Amino acid sequence: MSEEVKMRYPTYLKEFKCVGGSCEDNCCCGWAIHIDRITFEEYKHIQDKKMKRYINKNIFVKKRCNNEKIDYAQIKLKRNKRCPFLNKDNYCIIHSNLGEGYLSNVCAIFPKVLNRIDEYYEMSLDVSCIEAARILLTKEEGIEFIEGNHNLGKHVLTLAIDTNDRINENTGYKYIKLIRDMSIEIVKNRKYNLSERLHFLGVFLQHTCKIVDYDIEELPKFISTYKLNSLSRFKPEKERYILQLSFYKIMLEKLKVFEKENNTQKKLNIKEVISGKSSHFQSSIKKVMSGFKLNEDKSIMENSSIFIRAYDLCEHNIFEEYSYIFENYLANHMFKELFPFSENDKIMDGYIMLLVRFSYIRFYLVGQYLAGVDMSKENIIRSIQVLSKEIEHDATYLEDVLRYIKENDLNNARFANILL
Repeated sequence: MSEEVKMRYPTYLKEFKCVGGSCEDNCCCGWAIHIDRITFEEYKHIQDKKMKRYINKNIFVKKRCNNEKIDYAQIKLKRNKRCPFLNKDNYCIIHSNLGEGYLSNVCAIFPKVLNRIDEYYEMSLDVSCIEAARILLTKEEGIEFIEGNHNLGKHVLTLAIDTNDRINENTGYKYIKLIRDMSIEIVKNRKYNLSERLHFLGVFLQHTCKIVDYDIEELPKFISTYKLNSLSRFKPEKERYILQLSFYKIMLEKLKVFEKENNTQKKLNIKEVISGKSSHFQSSIKKVMSGFKLNEDKSIMENSSIFIRAYDLCEHNIFEEYSYIFENYLANHMFKELFPFSENDKIMDGYIMLLVRFSYIRFYLVGQYLAGVDMSKENIIRSIQVLSKEIEHDATYLEDVLRYIKENDLNNARFANILL
């Protein structure tokens, strides 16, 4: 039996159960599937000779791994990026023939994500799983977090932070839970719309950075007395939507969803899709590009009035009407990724990339709306899930986005306001 540990988790976690082959998506297709070293060694001693031969033929040891408990080896995907261990009904033959104990750590835990802060393990769900997305995003009352004692079972620890370690003594990591809890509280404050909440979050984090730099021991007092009602209301300019659109056109090119028609042509070609992206994503991103006319020989400014009106309509009909969906997405991401240290040890990098994710979703939904897609609650959730799956699980994409932002001096308050 596994050891009982202290655990912190969102209340929705108890509702999740994998639906297996009946899922319309599949977590065993389209991305690298890793095998930890212990499981890899266990595969060498399987009693069923036919299964043993088939499994070992379809896995290989990586030349380099980041963590032997996670990515020591990897499954050889088929040409269609499908796991060779899926049967015709989309069930895993390793799980059905040998049992859950023979799944790798990654396969056993997904879509659960596990971190640890001091003595508390923290578990949540990844929205790149459609079933998880439906559970956590649809909580109209919002996401709440509780604590208790639980058995871990087979697991992968993504990140572990010891706030008492001397290396964290003069860094924000020392008070990561206080910073994150207040950040989530700001995002969940329904007295304000989402853009205002995210603006206020930026103001809070800027103050936090100054205190961390000059007198970190004052941080608990600052956070415990922090009030939003003393801040001036945020009034964004509608022109920011066009600047967002220009930015995400570049970000789509970096995602390499589409090939260029030839080496000299700069416009995106929606007819040629690079393999490796899910068919649902390929289809929807074509609609996004068609909606925003990104494949036409016209500047974005030529259709700016149409785009601004579409953003305004979606602001009311999607982002206000279903604001709890986006609030839940943000709160879950912040908890799961140990915000604001979700990218590195720089607080404002975490903030900028949170805004990038939020406005990326908005860009993705507005583009589909312009293409005539019905923006029902189910389609909104599916869009968040499929976009998250593509950008979050790309090995380097978000790192490349952050690098682009810094190289072009966009990691500042002005760019943050554009993304809002």
